[in-house]
Amino acid sequence: MKDSATLELTEGQQLALDQLHRIVQASHGAVAATHVAATANRPGYVEARISVGCANLPRTEGGLRLRSVEAVTLLIPPDFPFRAPSVRTRHTRFAGAPHVNWGRHLCLYRSTATEWDPADGMYGFVNRLLDWFEAAAAGELDRPGDPLHPPNALTDHTAGLLVIRRDAPVALPDRSWLGAAVLHQVNETRCDVVGWLAIEDPWPASPEQLRESAALPADAHAFLAPAVVTTKHLTFEYPLTARELVDALARDHLTPRLLLGLTGIVADHNRTLLHPGGDAPADEEDTPAAPVHLLLGTPSRGIAGDGPRQTHLVAWHLPDFADRVGRLAADTAFSGRPQLAELGDEVIQFGTEWLDRLPTRWMRIYEARPEVTVRRDHATPAAWLRGKRILVLGAGALGAPVAEMCARAGAAHLTVADQALVHPGILARQPYTDADIGHYKASVLADRLNRIDPHTTRVEALVGDITTRLSGLDLHTFDLIWDCTANRIVRARLERARRTDAAPWPHLATLMIGHHATRGLAALSPRGATGGGADVLRRTALAAHTDATHVFDDLIEDFFPTQPPTELFQPEPGCSDTTFTGSAADVTALAGQLVAGILHALAALADRRTMATLIVRMPVGPTVAQPAGPRWLTWPDDTLVTDEATGYDVRITPAALAEMRAEARRGARVRGPRVETGGTLLGVVDDATGVIFVDEATGPPPDSLLTEAYFRHGLDGVSNHLAARREATGNLSRFLGMWHTHPHTAAQPSATDRAAMTSLTLPLDDAPARALVLIAGGPGPLWRKWLATGDGPDFYAHLAARTAPAATEPPAPEVPAHLGPVTWWPGGYAIRPHRPVPVPRKGSRS
Repeated sequence: MKDSATLELTEGQQLALDQLHRIVQASHGAVAATHVAATANRPGYVEARISVGCANLPRTEGGLRLRSVEAVTLLIPPDFPFRAPSVRTRHTRFAGAPHVNWGRHLCLYRSTATEWDPADGMYGFVNRLLDWFEAAAAGELDRPGDPLHPPNALTDHTAGLLVIRRDAPVALPDRSWLGAAVLHQVNETRCDVVGWLAIEDPWPASPEQLRESAALPADAHAFLAPAVVTTKHLTFEYPLTARELVDALARDHLTPRLLLGLTGIVADHNRTLLHPGGDAPADEEDTPAAPVHLLLGTPSRGIAGDGPRQTHLVAWHLPDFADRVGRLAADTAFSGRPQLAELGDEVIQFGTEWLDRLPTRWMRIYEARPEVTVRRDHATPAAWLRGKRILVLGAGALGAPVAEMCARAGAAHLTVADQALVHPGILARQPYTDADIGHYKASVLADRLNRIDPHTTRVEALVGDITTRLSGLDLHTFDLIWDCTANRIVRARLERARRTDAAPWPHLATLMIGHHATRGLAALSPRGATGGGADVLRRTALAAHTDATHVFDDLIEDFFPTQPPTELFQPEPGCSDTTFTGSAADVTALAGQLVAGILHALAALADRRTMATLIVRMPVGPTVAQPAGPRWLTWPDDTLVTDEATGYDVRITPAALAEMRAEARRGARVRGPRVETGGTLLGVVDDATGVIFVDEATGPPPDSLLTEAYFRHGLDGVSNHLAARREATGNLSRFLGMWHTHPHTAAQPSATDRAAMTSLTLPLDDAPARALVLIAGGPGPLWRKWLATGDGPDFYAHLAARTAPAATEPPAPEVPAHLGPVTWWPGGYAIRPHRPVPVPRKGSRS
């Protein structure tokens, strides 16, 4: 290599030249270096001229015509290898080919950030260059199945910025598309394309109609811009002069006359929109009603070797004078009056000569239209939120980040409900600023979120007490409700409202954070599930308390303690609610995990109504015992029965129902198919929500009395069992009532049952004033099906109130005559009678 000794090289450039020297020595003539020098127009860069042998490269008819030796110049940056070199040819023979910019620069990397490896240095770069020449010779610079590289336009930052939000028109095979783009002026330098109007379409006659057609707010400034879409791909890079551009468009029959005429038509219509009555002031005659942006589309986007191509868009910012010339051309050249048409021809000629001297000023383009862009979150659980209607209850430490996640995911409509004000203390972890102090959280948050993507998401604030304002909302219009309040009253209100609503509610997710923001819970109640957030969290507490492995002991302490916590965190004594300790990092991390988990579940559960709780724990330092990872707990729907007297829901867990069925099946085998059986129910009555939770069912105690006409609940071992279950469940589940069966008959109380309800037949010292009476029964086919398959049975439920002393026993019923001298059977634990009730055999009638 020549001249490198006289250059002032950086350490990186010296490394590059040393590597290049070794490559030349090892290439056996395939690569030769001829010259090294400083660059004239890029200070600090060093250029190395090399020759690449291409004589042996396989060639195809569609490939580039390469010489046997191709000379190129490598431009080595001063901070090599932490910035990739670039390469250019010493000719323009490759101009117009894919991945050739500005006629000379070869594009070796689609993304240097991901494809350039500093460790590879010049070895990797030269290999990439050799691969480029090989693909060029084979005509595979755009390989089949790869996205086509769109044409380049050298943008002028002073020309403005255009964001394309609506899918672009497509030209017909035999003629170009002509019309206008609807532009929303966001600020002085940026406009968004929010619609398209073909030249043959009716155009809005007023600014209000224009905004309505583009779904813009009433205060938005909108106008039209001329737009053309060609039938053919023009070039790989757009020219820097208007003459070159006009010449290229002429090949698709888009003449200067047509371009100026279209520009004038659009300019006239913009003036009409600005002055509907046509009374524009005289001093504004030469002032454009709107900026003049000419949008040009070509069929240049798509997949190599695959079907029709999509429209690629660029925008040419024209001087204000184009408005005047265009309007004169439109008013005269296209007039039916000969004198005006002749004058118009002169205007067109003048305009054409003016265009010949005009440089092109290409605007910066940001693509946001669905047809050519892919959302960065498209393959994530957050994609479920796209286009949905979401209600977020609470705009605090959890609600605010959850609402923002929904807005960024593209929810169509977002309502944020909260009545609290921003105060100084919350700035430590909630996304508010000093300027927001004293304002409603919901309003401040809605204003901020509305600026994320106003074209996709509309956010509104609901300021007020959630427990009372919910009644004013049509909750069925939402797809998902996030309860981020950590408020027991809100949860109870939601549970009751959900229970009393005849129509299925939307999905409900209830989020909670522990006292030190080290753990989080997300309870999911899918649409149509039997339980809401309060129900699912109660199940979670039961599961934690009864787990024999003690893996949930930390959750019990944090969320479900048996005794109220004695140390409460009150950041501003005397004027603030108690809360948790935790930073913005803690809250954001927990919120992200909980939201992602719920969205995973919604996508996975589909139509299955499975209630679930996600448990997440924050990481700790490397020297501390590591917490367990995320874990799901799930529950199928309960069996629902209504107590007609109170209207309460009786929710029977699958485990309790399974125990009843197992005892009924055992009784049918041991005592005969028509002998009643029963046992104790454990659970709780929640008067606030109107729900009676049946958690467990037991079989009959040994001293129970069972006949075909009557079941009498025994007492042996009951008190000890109830005490054990109260302790095991953290006092969440206790004596609730009794159940018994009416095999092969209606699930309705008999006269004996009604008499027993008045005294609540279980004489316990701590028996409650009310107890649930639950009867399982049904006609023969239904009863037999339940025993065989688990489908059914019919249920009767009644929350009975005690009206007599608990120790009073009801009189024993008469013994059925066919039982002979046998009076009672002890709960299935004693010897069967000598003459048992016959069991119907398969095929016989019962």
